[in-house]
Amino acid sequence: MNLLPVADALKTIIDAISQTDNEVVPLAKANGRILAHDIAAVFDQPPFDGSAMDGYALNAKAGAKGTQLDVIGVSAAGEAFEGTLTAGQCTRIYTGAPMPEGANAVIMQEKISRDGDIITLEDDVVAGQNVRDKGNDFALGDVLISMDTKLSPFHLALAAAANHATLQVRKAPKLTLVATGDELVPPGSTLEKDQIIASNGFGLTPLFAHFGAEVKDGGIIKDDRQTLKNELKRMLDEKPDVLVTTGGASVGDRDYVKEVLEELGVELSFWKIAVRPGKPLMFGTKGKTTIFGLPGNPVSALVTGTVFVVPAIKAKLGQSPDHMITQLPLTADMASNGPRQHYRRAKLTQNANGSLGVDPHMQSDSAHLTSLSASDCFVVQKPLEESKRVGEMVDVLVMPWAVG
Repeated sequence: MNLLPVADALKTIIDAISQTDNEVVPLAKANGRILAHDIAAVFDQPPFDGSAMDGYALNAKAGAKGTQLDVIGVSAAGEAFEGTLTAGQCTRIYTGAPMPEGANAVIMQEKISRDGDIITLEDDVVAGQNVRDKGNDFALGDVLISMDTKLSPFHLALAAAANHATLQVRKAPKLTLVATGDELVPPGSTLEKDQIIASNGFGLTPLFAHFGAEVKDGGIIKDDRQTLKNELKRMLDEKPDVLVTTGGASVGDRDYVKEVLEELGVELSFWKIAVRPGKPLMFGTKGKTTIFGLPGNPVSALVTGTVFVVPAIKAKLGQSPDHMITQLPLTADMASNGPRQHYRRAKLTQNANGSLGVDPHMQSDSAHLTSLSASDCFVVQKPLEESKRVGEMVDVLVMPWAVG
């Protein structure tokens, strides 16, 4: 069987994706969500010319050093001065307060001397000095946050300032994650002969959640064909946006996932990818549910989850599914690659000058979690790519937690 190239597999996945619907959430619940429409300003901010400093508001025509001015009132935030300044007058003003009529500049309080209600300027003043113009932050009609933006705390502060109490966002894709295998038991178990701890979900769940999925733990299903069929039917009947299985995707006598999914009406688009690690990977659809059958080996599951499932989640949320690939210099020699695209475990490094590099791990066992745990990126080696030496540039897929 010919193995499907990674690029072709990703195109097949993305072409099959439908976006989730929208929902309205309170502003306080919108952090990390994907904005479903542009947010435009419905007023000017600030809505008036205001002071950027504590000081005195005056007309710059009377702003020469040594000029004396009468203080005729105070303009404070929330309590503007009512009246118009005339020649020889000024007002005390505080940061954020509206500029009085007739004033076009503010002199800092440190730049004057005051005797009763008379100030003397100790520096020259020019028009516009220390004044925040109306609409300086944003103006009526400005697009403040664009559709498909992943909302950060900074975005939410801006949305609040623009008087939005709620935001329309993409619904989080509902993703069901299930492990298969007689040998699997949950962490904390007393291991019996031939048992291993089920670890995949504890990596895949936060990985998928980081990119916006709402993950439901489907537990562990034993390698019993009828039990597997019953459980997968129940999960598919719930119509999640995404169903991800781990294990049982290969060609062993007890690897039932592929045939059971087909019996349940799943239309499989491909099975087996030219990727390393993680060749036995399935993808299919049933209605609006996207189905992935990931390998059971922990590194293979986490690599294929990153490379193939994460782009599907992003596409469902209306975001670009493309991986962010950067180029960095090698800090160690790297062996040539075979016929499958290799996502080689690696670690970002930083030299004394602050420049980034990448240190590739030589370990390639698909169940070797300690090497994966010591990684924060993958060097992406194309099929049959030649060996590389220290200092040569390579493609690097950086994990989100590597950059905070």
